[in-house]
Amino acid sequence: MKILLVDDSPDARLLLHKILRDAGYRDCHSASSAHDAFNCLDMEHDGAGAKEIDLIVMDVRMPEIDGIEACRRIKAVEALRDTPIIMMTARSEPEVLRGAFDAGATDYIKKPIEEVELLARIKSALKLKKEIDARKNWEQELTKTISELDVAFHEAVTLQQFIPVCPACKKALADHTSQSALEAYLQTHPDAKFHYTVCSSCSTRKG
Repeated sequence: MKILLVDDSPDARLLLHKILRDAGYRDCHSASSAHDAFNCLDMEHDGAGAKEIDLIVMDVRMPEIDGIEACRRIKAVEALRDTPIIMMTARSEPEVLRGAFDAGATDYIKKPIEEVELLARIKSALKLKKEIDARKNWEQELTKTISELDVAFHEAVTLQQFIPVCPACKKALADHTSQSALEAYLQTHPDAKFHYTVCSSCSTRKG
């Protein structure tokens, strides 16, 4: 799974890369600012590249656009809404953490980074992402199945509306269908369709 690391400090990015690489996470990408992260996520095209990233680990304190505002903008994009974001911060004030979670952060980790804690939180976030993806796939399959059932139902209804009628005597050929019943049916089903088949009586007379 692909992880995007966002931090304006080159040393911090190198440290994160090393920890994740040693833990077996080989597919990691870096961004040195919120703007770089937006480009990686292809936010100019409504997150068209979002499928490439499964988790974002982002520092709170960055120049121009801080991590909390960046998180808010990322979560505002429909295609990125379910992408987990772990915030990193050296600050522990309640208002900072509240701001991060209000912006849509999934979790946070304090700086300086503790390797065990970082890996545990990343593992948890990636598990959440897998569960979200599985739920989305299930919902898509369910929607597809419901759509197919709707089509099948409408086709069945359409077939039922094709009434066999003899072109010679103009009578319905369906079993147990009287002429009066046919007329009553047509009054309530003006869109009913017919297919013409010569009845046995008319066929015998022709013979």
